[in-house]
Amino acid sequence: MRYFIQFTLLLLLIPTSFAESIEAKDFESLNQESRYHALIENIRCPVCQGQSISGSNSSLAKDLREQVRQMILSNKSNEEIYQFMVERYGDFVVFKPPINWKTYLLWFAPLAFLIFCLIYLIRSTKIKDTIVNNSSVDIEKAKKLLK
Repeated sequence: MRYFIQFTLLLLLIPTSFAESIEAKDFESLNQESRYHALIENIRCPVCQGQSISGSNSSLAKDLREQVRQMILSNKSNEEIYQFMVERYGDFVVFKPPINWKTYLLWFAPLAFLIFCLIYLIRSTKIKDTIVNNSSVDIEKAKKLLK
């Protein structure tokens, strides 16, 4: 029990200055707010690899969230906001990059790998069938020789 009390007191002594405050944003309508949340979930943080700007605490992510908010308030469409982010940070900034000549490998490499694996599987099973057929012929020859 003594250790539990010490642990609890230790937790109370940890300063809360490291906690991030929740950003309260004012929007004109609920539609704008839902667009804002959807957009910041689909835009990747350029600093934090693989994390959206909604979950990142970097200063760039905070600036990008504010930029998205300002663009929504100035009645920009989602496509215009995505286009602005792509022009500024490249195709990497969106979680669903567009299909263009720069991203063909990203989109079609898994499909090519799947086709390659299927071809390999079909060829290996055909080779196995011929080996099995050849061994059965050899067994028949051996039986004839033993008679």
